[in-house]
Amino acid sequence: MNGGRRGRLLEVALFVAAGTLLAAGHTRELLAPAPYVPTPRVSGELRVVTWNLGEGVEEGGSPLRTESLEHVAQALVELDADLVLLQEITGGRQLTALRRALGPGWDTALARGGGGRRVAALARTDDLDPLTFEPVEGSESRLLGVSFRAAQGFEVVALVVHADAFSAKDRNAEVGGAVEVLRAAASERPGALALLAGDLNLDLDLDKRRDLFTDDSHLDVETYNYVVRFFADAARGRGATAEPDRRLDYLFVGPGFEARAAGPWKDQRVGDMDHDPVVADLVRSRVP
Repeated sequence: MNGGRRGRLLEVALFVAAGTLLAAGHTRELLAPAPYVPTPRVSGELRVVTWNLGEGVEEGGSPLRTESLEHVAQALVELDADLVLLQEITGGRQLTALRRALGPGWDTALARGGGGRRVAALARTDDLDPLTFEPVEGSESRLLGVSFRAAQGFEVVALVVHADAFSAKDRNAEVGGAVEVLRAAASERPGALALLAGDLNLDLDLDKRRDLFTDDSHLDVETYNYVVRFFADAARGRGATAEPDRRLDYLFVGPGFEARAAGPWKDQRVGDMDHDPVVADLVRSRVP
C-alpha cells in the first residue's frame, strides 16, 4: 500500500512539474519581444524606417555595397514607408539609385562631409528641406536634419544620427546635440511630428557583454535617459536590432504622436549586414 501511495504521489509530483515547465515555457513565449510585421495602413498614419546598411566590423566594416542596393530597394518598396532614414550610404550615387528604384514621388537629402559613410533621408514629398545646424566637430557626415509636410497633413521634422561606435563621450555629445537641435526645430513648427532616429550605438542591457564598443556604460545610460526626457522610445522592449543580440538602433518620437506598431523588421539583411531595419507606424496621440 505504501508503495502504491508513493507511486501516486510521484505521479502527482511529475504532473505538477510538467505543468510548471509548460507554464514557464508559455510565459517565456508570451514575454518574448515580437518583431515588427507590416500591416495595412490606417488613416493618418506615417510609416518611418531607420536602417544601418553597412557590414559588421568583423566583416571589415564597409558601408552599403552596390550589389546590395537591389535588395534594399525591394525591401523598402515592400515596406511602403513614408520616411526612410539611412546610415552607411557611400554617397550621392547610391542615394540616387535608391530613389529611382523606389519610384516617383520621393525627395532625398544627404549629409555633408566625406569619408564615404554618410547618413541620408528619403521622403514621399516634393519639399524636403534639410535643416541648417552645426553638428559636433567631426560628425558632419553622420548627422542630418530634415523637415517636410507629409501627405497625412502634418509637418515632420527629423534628425537621423549615426553616433560614434567606440566613445561614449562622443556619443553623448552627438546625441545630446541632436536632441537640442530637434527640440529647437520642433518648437518653431507647432504640431509637427518630431523624430530622432538612427544607429545610436547605445546598448543598455547590462546582462549582455560589456566589452563590445562602449567604454563607459554609465554615460551611455545617461545619454539615453536624456533623450527620453523629451522623446518616447517607440520600439522599447521590442528586442535586439543588431548582431550579436544588441539593441543599437532607435526611433524616438516627440509629444503629440505615438506608435501604433514598432520594432525591428526581421529577415531583411543581405550579405554581411549586421543591423535590422527598425520601423514605426506613427499616429497622432489619442485625446483622453
